[in-house]
Amino acid sequence: MSAAIHGACLCGGVEFDIESEAMGICHCSRCQRWTGSSGLAFVVVEPDSLRFTKGQELVGKFAQEGFSTRNFCTQCGSSLYDDASTVYYVGAGVLQNPKLEPTFHIHVASKAPWDEIAGDATQHAAMPA
Repeated sequence: MSAAIHGACLCGGVEFDIESEAMGICHCSRCQRWTGSSGLAFVVVEPDSLRFTKGQELVGKFAQEGFSTRNFCTQCGSSLYDDASTVYYVGAGVLQNPKLEPTFHIHVASKAPWDEIAGDATQHAAMPA
């Protein structure tokens, strides 16, 4: 496993550490609406490697049947991570200096028409098996 990466929400009320070795970008319409952007750059995290160091009681959840649960700071609204049961997808934007680069893109078939994907990272039309 890689070294710990520190993360925090916008207001600093929630802080945590993770370990990850994989980064990707999701272009699905849900991630577009979740971030208000072209999608979500994220790191893949095993659930037991996310350790809250401050403010775990401030983490709110948005659950919708058939989708992963979205976790956010209830004070500032920062999106923190998606809980897909066996894996978490932690938003790269809340992390301090992750030494990772995206190696894959998912849900490229759903990307916004103005979203230009650059680089050599593997592209998947949907979520790979």
